[in-house]
Amino acid sequence: MPQHVTHRSLRLLVAVAWFLAGATPAPAQDLVRTAGGGLIVPSEVILYIQSDLKSTDFVQPLVCALQRVLTAPVSTQMLNLRLGPELLATPTQFDVEKVGSRFVQATAANGNSQSFKYLLVPFDLKAEPWRYVFSTSLGSENPSYHVGVVSTARLDAGNPRQPHHQGSEITAMRAYKLILKSIARLAGLRSPDACVLAFPRSLEELDRKSFEFCPGDRATLVAAGILKSTEGKEGTDCVAISRREPVQSGAWTSVAMSNQPLTRRTD
Repeated sequence: MPQHVTHRSLRLLVAVAWFLAGATPAPAQDLVRTAGGGLIVPSEVILYIQSDLKSTDFVQPLVCALQRVLTAPVSTQMLNLRLGPELLATPTQFDVEKVGSRFVQATAANGNSQSFKYLLVPFDLKAEPWRYVFSTSLGSENPSYHVGVVSTARLDAGNPRQPHHQGSEITAMRAYKLILKSIARLAGLRSPDACVLAFPRSLEELDRKSFEFCPGDRATLVAAGILKSTEGKEGTDCVAISRREPVQSGAWTSVAMSNQPLTRRTD
């Protein structure tokens, strides 16, 4: 099952590490901060909750989990972003690239060139050649942006378009893996798909795969200043998702393969 599609709008690039030096000089306050290894260091991570997403109990545990491991501050915002029929790929699925492009436009004035932004939506997402995708990451060097779209349609045990309190920690754990991997890839980490970077072909594989980076990748991200050297303590009400055991998932499956087109990355 695809988890995370990486798509270079404007200039599409093959590499997992997408970011090159911009051709147009940026104002001093917008210069991209890179670590010694050339990784982009997020200045902040913003989770945007699309207005149709009503099952939101998972959001706070997700924020807590990300804050435990990331050096960048993590915040949330509500976003009244209309997703109309012109964005549909099938009668029941939205075209993930179209949704991502609209999200980029809607939040262009927010944050800075090193803000990593994620849109959380309750709708199923589609990208060719896969039957569906869990999430997508988009990156561009000019204009500079680092964004992702995460669908809870298959992550949520209930109906994400209705308020409910079922399985919020499981939803949070699944979204955590998707977003943590996305941050590393958008930052420019080139490592193979292993540990939390692994490619899951189903929801069951997403649940089984590790919450953590492989030791070498973790060391690289800590040295870059993207991950904390030791996991933080965000309070007793914070679910330590990164320490949880894999959950037993339902029978969601996908025919999607790990082989991917050159212009996108899929998990």
